[in-house]
Amino acid sequence: MMDQPRCSLPDIIGTSELMRRRKRYAHSGSVWPVKELTWKVRSYPQASSLSPDLVRTLLFYALQAWGNASALTFREAPGAGADILVDFSRSFHEDGYPFDGPGSTLAHAFFPGEHPISGDTHFDDEETWIYDPQAKQQGQQGVGGGLAGGT
Repeated sequence: MMDQPRCSLPDIIGTSELMRRRKRYAHSGSVWPVKELTWKVRSYPQASSLSPDLVRTLLFYALQAWGNASALTFREAPGAGADILVDFSRSFHEDGYPFDGPGSTLAHAFFPGEHPISGDTHFDDEETWIYDPQAKQQGQQGVGGGLAGGT
């Protein structure tokens, strides 16, 4: 999986060997000011057979995996506000990083911080989002251990 092109950002910038990206992650220098974070799904995939309850369950398990590997804990927010807002969006969706339709960019997320969009996660709603529990057993984990997007 780590040999695949990353979402949103190119792995190779320019043609020079000096400009080739060496790491598959970026450090922003920002951290969450708290260790217990809340999350909420604001919008769900429109053209998918995934129910809102299944999307929330898969995100719960994906965030649990992050919590197991860090000092963070994640709790679904009961109200309107949350530290991490999750949206399934199309094309231009008011964050300056439009989606490209089916294929290529599947999702993007924002670093922690004080900006209102900090921590938010957006999935391209023009992708075909499915849940394949067999993918987890075969070691092909996507988001939430089986949620996958593609054409």
